[in-house]
Amino acid sequence: MIFPVMNEIKKSSRQLTLGELLTGLDVAIPENSCDIEISGLAGDSREVKPGDLFVAVPGYDSDGRKYIAEASSLGAAAILTSPGMDLHANIPIVFSNNLRLDMGAVADRFHGSPSSKMKVAGITGTNGKTTTALLITTIFEVSGEKWGRIGTIGCDIAGRHIPCRNTTPGSIDLHKLLALMVEKRLTGCAMEVSSHALDQNRTHNIHFSSATFTNLSQDHLDYHRDMDSYFAVKAKLFADVPVSVINIDDEYGRKLIDRIHGKIVTFSTESDADLKYDCIDSDMQGSVLKFRHGGKDKSFRFPLPGWFNHQNAAAAAATAIGLGLTLEQAVEGLSHSTAIPGRLEPVDLGQPFAVYIDYAHTPNALERLLTSLRRFNPNRLHLVFGCGGDRDKKKRPLMGEIASDLADYVYLTSDNPRTEDPKAIIDDALKGIAHRKKCTVIEERPQAIKTAISRATEHDIVVIAGKGHEEYQVIGTVKKYFSDIEVAKSVLRKLGYGDNG
Repeated sequence: MIFPVMNEIKKSSRQLTLGELLTGLDVAIPENSCDIEISGLAGDSREVKPGDLFVAVPGYDSDGRKYIAEASSLGAAAILTSPGMDLHANIPIVFSNNLRLDMGAVADRFHGSPSSKMKVAGITGTNGKTTTALLITTIFEVSGEKWGRIGTIGCDIAGRHIPCRNTTPGSIDLHKLLALMVEKRLTGCAMEVSSHALDQNRTHNIHFSSATFTNLSQDHLDYHRDMDSYFAVKAKLFADVPVSVINIDDEYGRKLIDRIHGKIVTFSTESDADLKYDCIDSDMQGSVLKFRHGGKDKSFRFPLPGWFNHQNAAAAAATAIGLGLTLEQAVEGLSHSTAIPGRLEPVDLGQPFAVYIDYAHTPNALERLLTSLRRFNPNRLHLVFGCGGDRDKKKRPLMGEIASDLADYVYLTSDNPRTEDPKAIIDDALKGIAHRKKCTVIEERPQAIKTAISRATEHDIVVIAGKGHEEYQVIGTVKKYFSDIEVAKSVLRKLGYGDNG
């Protein structure tokens, strides 16, 4: 399912001819078409404006070539697409045998290569991309630079938030967003880079200043064949970047080092690294961390809870150092960090127990989350979670096993079932739950949240996992408004607790 989100960005004032856009690419431009003026690019027919080049991509959910007539009726000046269909239109059609690569080159050229005019820090890995990107942004902004961010929870540009349909948008949208950042005189951008984006060449022609590897664990194996394939795709980001920042506590991070030829900055809590980090003290409000770099030690208060956030903080600091900041600047920025939406985000209405919302939706992320919460020594740990439909089925029993081992009470519910039967998804997760007496199956997610919170008592922790910042639930092919945070607040208010403001 595709949702147009870029219409709110004003149309560029740039104008190039079709010939100028496509020069040097392995395409055949129809006769007498080189001088056609192109005033914009669109990869979604619903976003086409007069004068646009419509890039019709054969996608995974739908085929853009089916919408060529619609794009033409909306004023598209020409079409760029793949061969393989008998296509007819009253405007020129240009065929490319390497469409996903060519569309990146075209988008970069149309917008004047915006990524070459700023620092672009790419972040990839299974877990921690969103938090690391936000921390990198905070570090540079506290140091006096203006940075933007692109990722799972949207795009931030000079105080403006723009929703994105994917963690890493398509090539056309990516270059458009970066061009807007250049226009706003931002000096850098922290960008989450997903494995899907790398596999589909969405980041082609993005000039990354650095690439950061957080970790790798099982996820997306419905898309990638196996973990080796998943790793190989992630490694593509590091093929040609000036600075690579690597978590060497992760076995795949250590493998990745052998593939890198440029500057490497390593970080670790377990062994010697360019940036070594340790936790001196922690509580539910944050931690005291110690970083060592270049023979210097710096201790500081880091205001995000959860030991997994220590790794995210180290990844962000190592990236900032790799891009030219000092250890002191990195630490100063991290000490000014604020809560990350949907990442161990507290819901506090004055109740005598803690409620957190978290995005953990992989086995590794769920284990890290619950292990962190266990370190707070709760009286009882309540977990609400489900598994997504039409996604990697192999991880469901693994998540069930982790939930059963680490939580005192498990409320197994629906996540985004998509086109699968929610009961079948729940049954898959149940296969991993050895301690069935501690597990309550409640398919309706609002009821599961209500039950967990209603059963919590003083010094308990309730964590609602899987959806985090998301404000929707996908049932079938319908995307409905739904927010774990809003449901949790509603339940707490009905129990008599008031919002602290």
